[in-house]
Amino acid sequence: MHLKRSLVLAALIGAAMAVSATSQARYRTSAQLCSVGATDVGQPGTLICKDVLSGATTQTISVGLTVSAAGAIGGSLSRSGGRVLVTNQVAGASLFRVVDGYLRAPVILQTGGDNSLSGALSDRGAYVLSATALRFYPHGQTEPTSIRPLLRADGSAAEVTLTDNYAYVSEKSGSLEAFRLGPDGRLAGPGSPVAGIDAGVIVGITGYQDLVVSPIAHLASNAAQAEVPVVAGVNQVQLVPTKESAACWTANDDGEVCVSNPGSMTVSCGRLGPNGFESYTSAAASPVGEGVFDLDMRQGFVGIQAVHGGVPVLLTYSRGSGDFLTFVSEFGIGTAKAVGALLLPPVGR
Repeated sequence: MHLKRSLVLAALIGAAMAVSATSQARYRTSAQLCSVGATDVGQPGTLICKDVLSGATTQTISVGLTVSAAGAIGGSLSRSGGRVLVTNQVAGASLFRVVDGYLRAPVILQTGGDNSLSGALSDRGAYVLSATALRFYPHGQTEPTSIRPLLRADGSAAEVTLTDNYAYVSEKSGSLEAFRLGPDGRLAGPGSPVAGIDAGVIVGITGYQDLVVSPIAHLASNAAQAEVPVVAGVNQVQLVPTKESAACWTANDDGEVCVSNPGSMTVSCGRLGPNGFESYTSAAASPVGEGVFDLDMRQGFVGIQAVHGGVPVLLTYSRGSGDFLTFVSEFGIGTAKAVGALLLPPVGR
């Protein structure tokens, strides 16, 4: 009898220690979550970063005049290989180096007077999207070496993202277009429309290996309907139906994908395999507030720029082994307007 009680007690203690260890391990590292705040569109922007666990402001950096408000574009803050690209700026874009978590040594990428809307980075250089064209800047150059016009160029351009062989651009008027990349990263030819995509509003897109995820917020045939196509090359290879409303922005971290749905105030998440989504959960999280917009993902964290109580906020969730998200924190940005979400390593790392 005593032996049985001892075994039960030992099991309970072991389980408690495992839970405690798991709890401590969940946030064994922190991160910074950043957004660009401003008093209004067209006013000077400030890149504001906060520690996702404490809410402490870790850095503030002045950037150019903003072009667009939250909800109009995606990917205005992007990162890769120790660099960060800040777009949504009048007549240029800012490229930073990340040093111990801090953004240093900015250079201005010249856009010929065009306003930048969205950007993407690869190991070959930077890509900057304006309302009418896509530009490529090799490493170390501030002038583009290749420029390609958009297919519609009607002022509705929203985001650029990269896969192994293409740069993709979304235009909210219903165009998803692919630009083939040369071996040096240059834009090797004109844009081609992606076939098989239903007509509708496309805002945020995200690329992983040779796949791109392109949520359609509203269909031309049904404004209340949303769906999530997956594309390879210039063809749709998978269509994920969703019960959520207004699937608008998306991001991925090594094939783990999340989509924000402001119409239903939910976040959907799934895992990509070689041929598309292998899992997809429509309501992986249900934030409280009036809007969820652009998002970023990094090392198990999901950071979202949102609106709650009429003011811009930064939301952080953690993602475990499944699709569901666990709430970590919510902090006000401290500005009247904000656009974009960017996760960075904690300062000092």
